[in-house]
Order: sequence, then structure tokens, then C-alpha cells
Amino acid sequence: MAYSRSIWILSAMLGSLALLVGCEFFQHWTHPAKERADKEPIPGAPSKHVMRVPPQFIFLSDVELKRDQPIFKDLMSLRTQIYRELRLPPSNTEIFVYLFEDKGRYERFLHGRHPELPDRRAYFVKQAKRLGGVEDLMVYTYMGDTIHQDLRHELTHAILHSTHKDVPIWLDEGLAEYFELPSGSAGLNSSHVEALRKPGVQFDLARLERLEKVRQMESAEYRESWAWVHWMLRSSPQAKEILLGYLKDLRATSTPESLRPRLARAIGSPDQAVQSHLADLERRLPRNVTAKR
Repeated sequence: MAYSRSIWILSAMLGSLALLVGCEFFQHWTHPAKERADKEPIPGAPSKHVMRVPPQFIFLSDVELKRDQPIFKDLMSLRTQIYRELRLPPSNTEIFVYLFEDKGRYERFLHGRHPELPDRRAYFVKQAKRLGGVEDLMVYTYMGDTIHQDLRHELTHAILHSTHKDVPIWLDEGLAEYFELPSGSAGLNSSHVEALRKPGVQFDLARLERLEKVRQMESAEYRESWAWVHWMLRSSPQAKEILLGYLKDLRATSTPESLRPRLARAIGSPDQAVQSHLADLERRLPRNVTAKR
């Protein structure tokens, strides 16, 4: 009964995305009998059904997934969008996506395997292989009402880490907040804008750059990280080139010059610039927008 309910929920949610991403289906699926994860099963994680979405994604679930669901087309479009917008080098590093049938099983697994992590709807985890080589890139989430947004967010992390060994935590999360929204939204999160435009909100990129652990990222840090990324990618061509140059440097060294001094040399007052950008976004928001978070 749990499986049937999960399939119904997932099918209903994915079917609703048809207008957004169209009705084209993939032509590169392998035969079900030939599909396997090419990876040792993780105790407690879904493994019954394996579905490959070339060239990078491998979905594992104990509930059979429909190959023609629009969400998988959208996730491939997300991959293309990220590579194009951030000018990332090509990578076919496999990304394993574990889809739990419900929240309870997901939380039991996560608390047992990663007790250090705070409660979140989904996680990207990078894990070193025992015998060395390329690290395993894994996403854990469950079939809930926000599965589409959660997958876009966590797969953004995974795609970034398929081309970068390290990404500062604030930038990692800021980019994931930006790309978790549908591609037609241009990364605009109206609830973030509303929260950031309240009196007394301060911006401090230098402080964000000092953060090292995911536990240090609370709602305020997620919002501010999103704001810096949205400003750089959508408002200032000069700032965008600085961000892309910084990402390129991160691929070459784990300790490049920080982003804030680069922005300050080119723009003068980055804090004022990002606040002006948010003020402009606020003026363009529709009236009576209800915050999602």
C-alpha cells in the first residue's frame, strides 16, 4: 500500500510538470534487465529499481519510476543550464540519486548513516571511495510534495562537485538556491527578496566566505548567499565575469583569492550594489506575493 501511494503521489506531481517541460521523451534508455548501479548497494538505501539518465544521473528507488515522466527531461535541461551558465568543463562523472519512498524511511536512514547532519528534506553527499579514485557523488531525498525543487537543488551541488573538488559552502548553497527554481524564473525567489528587504538586514560577504560547515548555514545565510549569486548572474555583467573567473580558479586551486576583494576592486561597494539589485527586484514583484518559507 505504501508503494502504491508513493507511485500515485510521484505520478501526480510529475504529470503536473508536463506544461513546463514539454512532452518529449528520452531516446537513450537502456533495457531494464541490463540496468544496474555499478556500485555496491548502500545498506538501508533504495536499490530495487535502477534507472539511468545519460550521461551522468543514476536514480535508485524501491518504487518503479516511469521513464517518460517530464521531471527527468527537466533535470537534463537543468544540467545543460548549469554547464552553460557557469561555463563548466565537460564531466560525465556519475551522480547517484537515492529516492526514498517516504519521509520516515529517509530520516531513519540519514540519522543512522549521517547523524551529524541537521534535518533537511534532501542532501548531497560526497564520499571518498575506499580504494581511492573519483569520489562518489550521491543525492538522498524522498518522494514528497517538493521533490522537484529538492532534486534541482541537490543536483546543482552534485554537478558543481563533478567539476570542482571544493566549493565554498556559501557559494555552493547560493548557486543551489538559484538553480532550484524553474529555468524560466531566472533564479528569482520572491520570498527571499521580501525577507532580505526588511529593515535591519545586513549583507556581509566576508562573513559568508568564512563559513566552513553546513550546520553554520541557517535561513538567513541561505537567503543572503542566494542574493549574492543572483546579483552576480543576473544584474552585473562585470560581476558575473568575476564569479565565473573565481569558479575557474577554484578548479585549479583550493585556495584562490576570496571573491569579495575581487568584487570590491572592480565595483567599489558590492554590498550597496546587491542591495540596489534587490530593491529593483522588489519593485518588479507582483503585489500580494505570499512567502513560501
